[in-house]
Amino acid sequence: MSQWLGECIYYQPSVLIFDDLDSIAGIGSSAPGQTVSEEDYYYTRVGEKLSELLEEFQLSNCVSIIATAPSVLKVNSSLVAPRGWHIFKTVLEIPDLNKDDRADILKNIISQRIDVTIDDDIPLNWSKIAGRSEGYVVQDLVDLVDKAIFESCKRTVSAQDCKAAMTLKLDNSDFEVALTNSVPLLQRGVDLYHGNSCSWDDIGGLCEVKKILIEVLQWPSQYPEIFEHAPLRLQSGLLLYGAPGTGKTLLAGAVAKECGLKFISIKGPELLSKYIGASEEAVRNIFQKAQSAKPCVIFFDEFESLAPRRGHDSTGVTDRVVNQLLTQLDGVESLHGVWVVAATSRPDLIDPALLRPGRLDKAIKCPLPDKDDRFAILQALSRKLVLSDNTDLGEIANETEGFTGADLQAVLYTALLKAVEETVTPSNADNKDIKLQPLARDLSDKPQKVTSGPMVTQGNLKTALKETKPSLSDMEKFKYHLIYEKFERSHGGTSAEDVASMPQRATLA
Repeated sequence: MSQWLGECIYYQPSVLIFDDLDSIAGIGSSAPGQTVSEEDYYYTRVGEKLSELLEEFQLSNCVSIIATAPSVLKVNSSLVAPRGWHIFKTVLEIPDLNKDDRADILKNIISQRIDVTIDDDIPLNWSKIAGRSEGYVVQDLVDLVDKAIFESCKRTVSAQDCKAAMTLKLDNSDFEVALTNSVPLLQRGVDLYHGNSCSWDDIGGLCEVKKILIEVLQWPSQYPEIFEHAPLRLQSGLLLYGAPGTGKTLLAGAVAKECGLKFISIKGPELLSKYIGASEEAVRNIFQKAQSAKPCVIFFDEFESLAPRRGHDSTGVTDRVVNQLLTQLDGVESLHGVWVVAATSRPDLIDPALLRPGRLDKAIKCPLPDKDDRFAILQALSRKLVLSDNTDLGEIANETEGFTGADLQAVLYTALLKAVEETVTPSNADNKDIKLQPLARDLSDKPQKVTSGPMVTQGNLKTALKETKPSLSDMEKFKYHLIYEKFERSHGGTSAEDVASMPQRATLA
């Protein structure tokens, strides 16, 4: 370092650039109270020495210092101390590229490429390309253009013409393939849940809940030109609550597919750690990943275990986690393009501060299905089954009062097993009239399509119904009814202690 500064002094006025300063003078990973690791010791020594040298040379010479880092929080505190002498007088944060910026950069990159032009007959849809490249940095856009050029080359150049000079013309199909095969730098290593095959139509009932999810999550991403000019901050936090098995997690899983949003799913307890500061850091990292992957939905399952009422935790871990969540949800750090959806069966245990306006301010109840909802659920779940002509799902819906969606699924699974048992029973094994339909692809080179399976009859459903009981007893349903009734009146203002005969819980890390 002394040699570098010596050369700068010799050629002054000069500029010394430290690229990725955090790689030599970063912050350690040791938590307070732990033994200092060799990495922490190295970072501290380098930071102190660099601070000493830079202070000496900057005061007496015309040498300017420029450093880059992912964040000022990643640089050793000896160089960016919050109090006292500061090496870097100015800290500039490079903002995220907006839609217009990305379109302009793409046009500029293409204009600088030799023998590459845009097809005049089919103009590029810059708005669509820029919209789909949300979260891309400049290097990502350069890579995107390279991939689009490669696709154009494959499309227009034959093997005989590879050596011939020609001009490639880019069109929308080239960028469509390039975008499909591109992963932005900030999203690499981020564990994103891309959704299952479940759609809104595959979820029976819960029509009002689905309507609200579409309005809050799908519309802003589908019509950004309308919502970008909204004078007030839009809702970005939802709380789904209801008894176990009513479809809260299933609804959240369908969001990724139906709304076209990236999805990060978190089980509440997995963020908790026994080390001081580790749980809060895990929460910050989740929101940072969501910002990198926006538009993105963060889904917290079993939210009451992560953010219970403060003051009930003897270790103080969940209290600090709640404070960190409040910081993130309050907009101190921008949540533009990030939505938060939480699911719980005990909303009364969640800290009320998280349920106030501007945070998880929209509480949506997922109720137990009524007769019509049960019929819709049975219809949705039975689409992949082969039902006999005498099957009456309406009769099954009438006889399943108090069943949740998960219970109805269990009824159909049990009925399917009964149908399989009847098909492969030893008494029918020699009957040539019975055709066993394939349940899996044959072990052959030629793929075969499974067109049907065991036929489920009304008798199978009746037998399954006798063997399947509701997962919620009458006492449990009354308990949840009482909890939700008080929660809806107070919207989180009622203490859990006010619920009669309810056992108290304390979250321990």
